[in-house]
Amino acid sequence: MTDVYSNTDADNFPGARERTRPGSAPGEIHDTVVDVNGKRVSNKPANSAILAGQKARLEREERQRAKAAQPKTTKPQAQSSSSILPKLFLLAIFIPLLSHFFTGTWDFEMGPTVRYHVRKVWTHPANPFAPELQKFTAVQLSRYDGTDPKLPIYLSIGGEIYDVSANPRMYGKGGAYNMMAGRDASRAFITGCFQTHLTHDLRGLSEQELKGITSWQTFFDKNEKYFKIGKAILPPIDRNSPIPPPCNVQGGDEAPAHHKKGGKKPTK
Repeated sequence: MTDVYSNTDADNFPGARERTRPGSAPGEIHDTVVDVNGKRVSNKPANSAILAGQKARLEREERQRAKAAQPKTTKPQAQSSSSILPKLFLLAIFIPLLSHFFTGTWDFEMGPTVRYHVRKVWTHPANPFAPELQKFTAVQLSRYDGTDPKLPIYLSIGGEIYDVSANPRMYGKGGAYNMMAGRDASRAFITGCFQTHLTHDLRGLSEQELKGITSWQTFFDKNEKYFKIGKAILPPIDRNSPIPPPCNVQGGDEAPAHHKKGGKKPTK
């Protein structure tokens, strides 16, 4: 039987290794290679996985560096809310126009509730097309008391000015509430004293009565005929001046039934 672990004459040539039985050699001999760190290491099977991992990592890092060196292309960024809002409000303008074309109304015949919400969106501060609220002094506001038919009719309550020109029979010249136009008569709105309480002086009123200011403002905000146009710059109240007395003490200043404390709001 041929001994495969011994060299024959044919195996003896320059550079040939001497055959040995497994485990009998003083030390197995393997080729050496240079790893990724520049070190020369043995190419024995136990090192093959490590060397392959080092090579793969080096190739991956090279690809990442090449990708980072390429000029970056700017990707379209998501539109910000500031760029979307103008489009939304343009849509809000288009929808009423479409409604008027098909139905002859601005709200697809859906009534005052829809008109109120559309107005709220239109006058919202985020709307770039929203009309800017004007500011009026007491003297400037007095011009809009319904006396001049060429001018709109304004009234103020709690410093908020509303255009009530749509109801001249009530707030215009000769109207039942014409005394409220062209001024801030917040106290009269609460007490119903239309002769002596036509002032923005709210001293002496209870906390519950003062809540009526907000109630009236809500009434005008939600009314389909009226809309807010500005704010009143009112003169300060002299703290040393007497508080307006109740009208029922003075007599002859009885409020209409629907405008007394706890009474109903004026009709639209």
